[in-house]
Amino acid sequence: MDLIDLVLDQYKKFDQIIERFCKTTGLTCVPNCCYCCRHWWVEATVLEVLPLAREIYARGQERATMKQIQEKQARKDTLCVFLLPEADQQVEGYCAYYSWRPLMCRLFGFAARRNKYGGLELCPCKVINETCPAVVRRSHIAIQEGLSLPVYQEAFFQVASIDPSRGYKRLPINMAIKEALEYLYWASLKGRRWKEASGY
Repeated sequence: MDLIDLVLDQYKKFDQIIERFCKTTGLTCVPNCCYCCRHWWVEATVLEVLPLAREIYARGQERATMKQIQEKQARKDTLCVFLLPEADQQVEGYCAYYSWRPLMCRLFGFAARRNKYGGLELCPCKVINETCPAVVRRSHIAIQEGLSLPVYQEAFFQVASIDPSRGYKRLPINMAIKEALEYLYWASLKGRRWKEASGY
């Protein structure tokens, strides 16, 4: 299993845990909401967005993506390059690459943190907290009763440990995507040169 598949395997485990939790408690995103996406502080590591970068290459969108990132940087727009202006039912909301989103995008609003006593506390987003207080209370109780949910810091370390050299440094989302695209480009070029030199 290669590096990207290892990351995706970890994402799949988190997704399954979150799905079970949501089915049990009723916790869910508010329809047509992209509150978490519309913030300048969304960050990721290069490792976390490698699956996304591979999919960008698979769709032949690497040049267009790099150009869009450069244009955003020029006008100091830090919102994610894949945030759509309007919800699209074909791609699950406002994200053009929803299935390949990085770790924070998967966990935000659906993960827990440890309090100073070591206990787990749900960290719902502001919108869910304000619009669905009964569901949030039910979710808190479910955690206290032992229902599993990813823990932010532990989930981060589980992914980062797959490749510490690329897994710990958090970057603004567009910068992380840019560096991941560059990494895959050079890795691919190096692989082709090795094959040519080896005669394969």
